[in-house]
Amino acid sequence: MLALVLAALRARRAQALTLLVLSTLAAAAAAAAPWYVLASTERVATRHMETAPIQERALETIGEGKIEGGSITDIVAAQAELTQRVVGLGGFTTYTQAHVTGQASTVPAAASNEARSTGSPLVMRTGACEHAVIDGRCATSADEAMLSYRTARFMRLKAGDPIVFTSTNLNEPVKLTVVGVYRPDDPGDPFWSSNSQLVAQSLPTSPPPEITEPVDDAVLVGPAALDAIKPKSVRTITDMVAQPVLFVDHQPDVVGAYLGAATVEAANNRLTLTTSIYDVIERIERDRQLVSLGVPVGAFQLLILCWFALYLAVKYTGVERRPDIGLVKLRGASRGRTWSLVGGQSGLPMLGGAVLGLPLGYLVATAVNGSIREPAVRDQAFQLSVGAVALAVVGALLAALLAERRSLGSSVAELLRQSPARAGAWRDLLDLVLVIVAVAALWQLRNRAEGDVAGLALLAPGLAALAFALVAARLITYSAARMVESALRHGRPARALSAIYLARRPGVHRLAALIIVTVALLCTSFLTWHAGQEAGRTRAELEVGADRVLTVRAENRLALLEAVRRADPGGKSAMAAVQSLSSGNDRVLLVDSTRLAAVAAWRPEYGLSAEQTAALLHPKAPDPVYVTGGQLTLDVTNHYTVLDRQRVVVLDVVMADPAGTRTVVRLGPLAEGAQQLTAPVPACTKAPGCRLSSLNIMQSTLEQKIFFASRPGIEVTVHGITQSGPDQTLVGREMLADRSRWRLDVNGVPPNLIVTPSADGLLLKVAPIRTGGATDPGVYPLDAPAPIVSVRARLLKPRLLGDQRVSYGTTTLTETVGATATRLPRLGELGVLVDLEYADRLGADFGAGESLQVWLARDAPPDLPDKLRKEGLIILGEESIDGVAERYASFGPPLTLQFMLLSAIIGVALAAGAATVVAAVERRPRARELTALRHQGASARLVKRVSFEGYLVLVGVSVLLGLVLAALIHAYVGDVMPYFADGWSAP
Repeated sequence: MLALVLAALRARRAQALTLLVLSTLAAAAAAAAPWYVLASTERVATRHMETAPIQERALETIGEGKIEGGSITDIVAAQAELTQRVVGLGGFTTYTQAHVTGQASTVPAAASNEARSTGSPLVMRTGACEHAVIDGRCATSADEAMLSYRTARFMRLKAGDPIVFTSTNLNEPVKLTVVGVYRPDDPGDPFWSSNSQLVAQSLPTSPPPEITEPVDDAVLVGPAALDAIKPKSVRTITDMVAQPVLFVDHQPDVVGAYLGAATVEAANNRLTLTTSIYDVIERIERDRQLVSLGVPVGAFQLLILCWFALYLAVKYTGVERRPDIGLVKLRGASRGRTWSLVGGQSGLPMLGGAVLGLPLGYLVATAVNGSIREPAVRDQAFQLSVGAVALAVVGALLAALLAERRSLGSSVAELLRQSPARAGAWRDLLDLVLVIVAVAALWQLRNRAEGDVAGLALLAPGLAALAFALVAARLITYSAARMVESALRHGRPARALSAIYLARRPGVHRLAALIIVTVALLCTSFLTWHAGQEAGRTRAELEVGADRVLTVRAENRLALLEAVRRADPGGKSAMAAVQSLSSGNDRVLLVDSTRLAAVAAWRPEYGLSAEQTAALLHPKAPDPVYVTGGQLTLDVTNHYTVLDRQRVVVLDVVMADPAGTRTVVRLGPLAEGAQQLTAPVPACTKAPGCRLSSLNIMQSTLEQKIFFASRPGIEVTVHGITQSGPDQTLVGREMLADRSRWRLDVNGVPPNLIVTPSADGLLLKVAPIRTGGATDPGVYPLDAPAPIVSVRARLLKPRLLGDQRVSYGTTTLTETVGATATRLPRLGELGVLVDLEYADRLGADFGAGESLQVWLARDAPPDLPDKLRKEGLIILGEESIDGVAERYASFGPPLTLQFMLLSAIIGVALAAGAATVVAAVERRPRARELTALRHQGASARLVKRVSFEGYLVLVGVSVLLGLVLAALIHAYVGDVMPYFADGWSAP
């Protein structure tokens, strides 16, 4: 029997090979689905963990008590071991620390003017010295400490200076020696960011003007220091940061269960366990559910198409086997042998396809979605893959037997006839039932409640395509039959013969239906996938702002601005930006508007064009006053209206030095009458010099340790500001007497001065004392438009009429809304866009910002980051539009849509294979028919046209109907799955 089957396959090689290819595709699709699903779950978990903020990846246990029974090192190590045992899961990176809350202060002898203090905790963080750049050395001894560069700069300390640490947990203040000034090598690294005690994130309450950045960073000490001071109570902390492998090795629900049990167990051991990993677990589970639902639905849909294509292929090849079956029956073969002979001709290619499809599916899945890391998951994927292939083969064999059922049940006389009998009416009834079911499912889908019938939504394009294709295929054969008479009447025999073929050939409508369905599914899958890709790209452009954005560290905003301008003097490749996400009520983005059009990835949602926005944000303003000489001189006349011998009054010249740092030149004391005030300013000789920010009248007690805004009773007339080396008049009497060139504070703080122009200069009077609140002691040269011009997103915060303000850092500026937009780069639907240079001048706080950035254009030179480093910027991180778009493409919904597109491509290949089988099977009978036409006098040209026109019309019309159907499905059903699981939608 096997020999007969092999002989039959050799006799019909083309059909057998086509069946082998179709079976291989079906098996490959079935084999790929489990590998794809399980690899996607790993990929989804990894991507969520990589992109989650540190707060959602960290687990913390806190213990508190005295240092008893050993060193603090032993205590934190024991707590870390206990925490790891309680959690009971691998996949965490562990950090340990102990700290005492309190206050760090300068020793009076070490302070240049007045004593300064910060609310810095005393922290022993294991391994801190290996994660920081230290100016000096690591603190190891009992009396040694390290300050952060921000704390040291504010406290005006360096290595070798003493500090005093006080705390309610200490019996007495502790004196420590600063042996190093540290700078975290990467503040965003989990070592530093996993615990809020290390790097301060917010300014102190009611900070003085000189505090422009958080200064309450940890005072780092070694274990010996805590052992020596013996605090009454020390807080020990174990920080465990989850890595992506946690959710690769364990299911999210398992991790959640372990964490829930660990919280209780930790409490039983006098530890407080807190974590926000549950938020990540929720997102991972949601994405995994989408993949686990969507991919099997797509695979099932593809299997149905595979079985249908194989059914058609076997059905058509069965026409050639009908005489063979008749002869076998005529010779008295048993029913079993007949079934074996017939089934073997389909079964052997299908089994061969299963053998080839199993590894092919694995290769395709891993090439598209990567390999599976965990061995146990790989074993599970292999077992599921084998089972899916077995299901595909069993379904294919059943489809083959169903296709041969009629031949096997026919009599010898029917089998030996050249033309088989017409199909029964039950097939038409089956088509009608399928159409009704598909239409009902589409109606239910269209009228579903939000979030219901998710699986049905994924099947919607296939259901719609099935209903339309079955009807359209019948219309093709019906229309062809109607065309025959018309073609003959108009003398078009070729068209008539092609129409006869389409109208009377058995199974033509089913092949047409298969082509229509597969083309429609391919187009709808591509449209949905492509729309998702475009939405991901759109979201990335909105969230990133430019082709690449570098997160950098700089001393302040002005230092950032000048460094970027020096690195890119042409202004076409880089732009400085500062983002404040939680400043007051606003989300604010400050940009160097002069470079906005050249660098930003501008979108229509931003309202005006980039050029119009830049012109709006950066109108022309008077040039700032720069001191470029080594000595500064002010000619003034002072008059005391109230004499107070217990105070000292001075005139502070506040400037931004070349590095953007606040520099105060204190001139005085101010004496009655005319006075020439002079002070050296060597730092200003470096380009571009020192920018004049304000003139402040300050006072102090006779000790001159603490200076504050002057009390009433003093008037100062400024006649001129000059410099020496080179000699130059910086501010002449003409500018001083022009009131429009001077402004008071625009931060909303009441001014302490009354400014009046006079014939020989600018008269400054201290205003009467106001009750309550601080006052601003300065008068400012007008070198930026005030109020500042802004572009606001559509959603505005409620404001008092006439009191529109924008807040960032410690600054609140009066604001004029120049334009509105539906969205703004990096800010979304709520935020404010202002000019960085003007905001820095008006704010006069000399601060930095929550996120200092350098935006790079797409054509930026590759060495530009190196140039930025040479200008003193430290690059902390980088994100790009391409990278963010790729990140969104690796979550659950995009992976599901990608698989459905891949399935649709395979479906089209199946339809092509089925059409090939039809052409191969009909080659001989069609050749006889066409030869008969030639014998009856038909021309060779007519015969040649008829030989391929029927196939071309069938395929062409089916493809066209599939395209039309795809457009209708996309319009009616819409996106079968949202591209973003968090609900984000493109504007």
